[in-house]
Amino acid sequence: MFLSVMWAMTAAMVGFSLGRVSMYGEPVYGEESEGEDGEREAAGSGRWNPLRLRKGRRGEESGRAWSVGSPVSGEVTAQREGEQPTVIIRPDGDKIYAPAGGKITRVFPMGNAFLFTTEFGAELYIQAGEVNDELMVRHYRPRILQNEVVGKGKLLLEFDRMGLEAEGASTEVSVSVESCAHGGDVRMTVGGRVKTGEEILQVRGA
Repeated sequence: MFLSVMWAMTAAMVGFSLGRVSMYGEPVYGEESEGEDGEREAAGSGRWNPLRLRKGRRGEESGRAWSVGSPVSGEVTAQREGEQPTVIIRPDGDKIYAPAGGKITRVFPMGNAFLFTTEFGAELYIQAGEVNDELMVRHYRPRILQNEVVGKGKLLLEFDRMGLEAEGASTEVSVSVESCAHGGDVRMTVGGRVKTGEEILQVRGA
């Protein structure tokens, strides 16, 4: 009798220990777990979480390089380095495409400018033409929504280039790097002319 009781108690303790392993060991697929950066995420979901990538540990991104493509084809008219590196292009066409995979974090009221957070954590400001004349809004047709996640090459905007030129308005497209999540530097890699999707900027992890 005494031995039976002891065996039962031992089995119960082993079962409790295994339960603690399943509770505090590897996360179960589909449940939420807390990542190393303190965020909650779905374990094993495989979904891209741009906020988690932006908060990734800087050491893990050291030495890496990411490419920012041109949103249009055309002539490069200006390159500005500094705190907000910028490339300005006079486009050949009237469509703007995503320069990398990422998320549209803001669409400005006139529809001709976006804040775009890439999947590698760089925040870009993309603008077509001027923004100070509200009458020009009729020339811009955004093809995405705020908070939409897009892949590189996704159509972001169509605009009436000929109509803008007829009114004496600028049709130049600018891409500015507002910030880099990993504290890296930005290098200009563009020449005098560029094709849609061709690299214009390179972001390097610190």
